[in-house]
Amino acid sequence: MKKRPTIKWNNQVRFVLADVDETIAEVYSPAHREMIDELSKLLHDGIKLFMVTGGSLKRVKNDITDKIAPYLRKNILISHCSGSEVWGFTEEGELREDSFYSVYEETFTDEMKNTWREVIDQLVTEFKLQTHSAQPKVEFWSTIGRDPLDIMLDDRGPQITMEIVNGTDLTGEQLDKLGIQVPTNQGKYDLRLAVMERAKQLLFQSDIPITPRLGGNFALDFAVEGISKTTSIQKVLNDEKILSTIGFAVDDVGNPDVLEIWGDKFSKVNGGTDRYMSSAVSPKVRSIDFREEDPDELPKDINIVIWDGEHHLHHGLLEYLQSRN
Repeated sequence: MKKRPTIKWNNQVRFVLADVDETIAEVYSPAHREMIDELSKLLHDGIKLFMVTGGSLKRVKNDITDKIAPYLRKNILISHCSGSEVWGFTEEGELREDSFYSVYEETFTDEMKNTWREVIDQLVTEFKLQTHSAQPKVEFWSTIGRDPLDIMLDDRGPQITMEIVNGTDLTGEQLDKLGIQVPTNQGKYDLRLAVMERAKQLLFQSDIPITPRLGGNFALDFAVEGISKTTSIQKVLNDEKILSTIGFAVDDVGNPDVLEIWGDKFSKVNGGTDRYMSSAVSPKVRSIDFREEDPDELPKDINIVIWDGEHHLHHGLLEYLQSRN
């Protein structure tokens, strides 16, 4: 018998804050046609969608918003690269010429941008990493292989991400071959931690305001210091000018029942960055976790519910959206 979820659609919702990777679409993959259809129905009904992601603007545009009808895109906002920038669309559905704000462009000189990338190059050289373009992990394993030193390197402008897809649970044999000290993360030898510690030293020496931090299941994100999903959401929800472009006002988002958060990683234990979306709003706002996470690892002061349908991640969100039909 098909499992019936206990979480029901909230008919008062008018503004959704949503993660992208593994919540709306698989990492580095386009959203499924069914997901685009359901998001389009949502937007057609006047519900606003604010996608908040560690991914790039290009990724969200190519894999999601370009597939949505232009006349519906005016109800969409995008915060990419972990809150570095916020973008919107014109009435005609074109991406606006300028972002609403960009911490990256306001903070970094050309010299700082170049120095940051020199640090990344030094890390690649020191750890003997073999870099490849960003791609779905299944394709990576099929075409590149399982060597811990084979990584994806994705320069997103305001953020640079290393996807260390083969190095988060190293075996004793792999550790011996690497010949370096690798710290543990939740009992697993995680190459990201070794790279992160060295990165902190180099960035400090260069006086570059970048913070390396764990992201997703195997990512090491190099993001602008002091920004997060919390900061970008709070900026938008308190800015009349930005909200007005999607037909909203600050007073419209004052009722917690009007807002809803969708994500897949809220755990306090293993880099759950989606909880920072929840921290930006009233603790009464419902956050739906579409990953099967341990309830004991979730913040207790936030209204997080774990999706209990038949499917999870982006398949679970699709199931949830289809339940409103």
